[in-house]
Amino acid sequence: MLELGVDELTVVLRLDPTVKSTYDDSFEWQPIAEFIIDTFAKAANFPTIFGEKSTEGKAPKGYKISYRYGEHNFYLAVAYHPYHMSMGVAIKFSAQAFDYYCEVSGLQVHSFLQTAQDTLYTMRISRIDFTADYIDEGINVTNIYQSLIDGKVGIFREQYNKRIDEFSFRKWSVVPRGFLISAEVPTIYIGSVQSNAELRIYDKRREQIERKGSKFDKALKCRNWVRFEGVFRHEYAHQISAELMKLQSDDELANLIACTMAQKFRFMYIEDGVVDCETEYTQMLIDVISNNNFALKASSSRNFELATSLLYMFHGSGVITTLYKIKEIWGDDAVATMLDFAARYLQEYEPNDDCRYWLMKNTADYKKNYPDFDVFLRDNLLTML
Repeated sequence: MLELGVDELTVVLRLDPTVKSTYDDSFEWQPIAEFIIDTFAKAANFPTIFGEKSTEGKAPKGYKISYRYGEHNFYLAVAYHPYHMSMGVAIKFSAQAFDYYCEVSGLQVHSFLQTAQDTLYTMRISRIDFTADYIDEGINVTNIYQSLIDGKVGIFREQYNKRIDEFSFRKWSVVPRGFLISAEVPTIYIGSVQSNAELRIYDKRREQIERKGSKFDKALKCRNWVRFEGVFRHEYAHQISAELMKLQSDDELANLIACTMAQKFRFMYIEDGVVDCETEYTQMLIDVISNNNFALKASSSRNFELATSLLYMFHGSGVITTLYKIKEIWGDDAVATMLDFAARYLQEYEPNDDCRYWLMKNTADYKKNYPDFDVFLRDNLLTML
């Protein structure tokens, strides 16, 4: 299966020039920035989807005043600099925050942008991450890295040739970066973080299982899962903004993602120094464009942190071992007495600041996904123990 989607997203709002012309030269940016934020939040339905606005301590780089909406375990910031109007208002979604927004709102990135438009401001993306997930396709990251190093596979990019007034693909002279872990290369980096387009290829299944990420349950159900993640900034992100504003359907969104990934990162086999054909994974992107053979990435805002703690309690902390020792020495009644004692102790327990902060950030999301503890137990522990 090939799944296409959007990961991280940063949108910048600036006061529309026609609106700006109605102010005299002495106007102050800060109250206008606040007004832009409230106007955008209302159009995008942020208070209903995320919760009420409050101060966010960690602002995106370069910005000073930042807000969040609701209390969640992911990062979402709406920020501006009070003295630099040219920076506009930045809306920075982490991958999980944007997943959450899409899941609750039912919108994809293009419909979100179109819904959030207003005559008060212009809207443009400064960063967007497109993803192509190859699930159970037998793709191996280490093999891709070795093929690139050996020159058996090359990366080509679409470029405009002024002389012949045509677009053509040229080999990209870039050295892939990979880090060896136990004879494997689980992640490849192509391009630099300062460039307009950067690619990361990594073992998504391994990452989700090791980190107990929001797609942990999905990772357990598949045999292999490799992600190609294109990070587009600056000029490329601006171009993508304009295209997203024109889209009318999810099929068109998938087509845009596939086209962008295939144009900027086209992997081709090289035989005796001669370009042969597209690799299987690039060909799958091309097939999306011609055959619509794809699935859009399913949104998931699930949090597995509490499940991980409970699994550790069962397998790593020694709690179950201790209870078993009590059972073997004094029997089942002694175990029941011990658990009753623990329940009474819990009633008088005073949590530390870390525990209180965790509850503040996570309670609403857990109750949304698991209104009943039996559902949480079934979906998390019973399938993992």
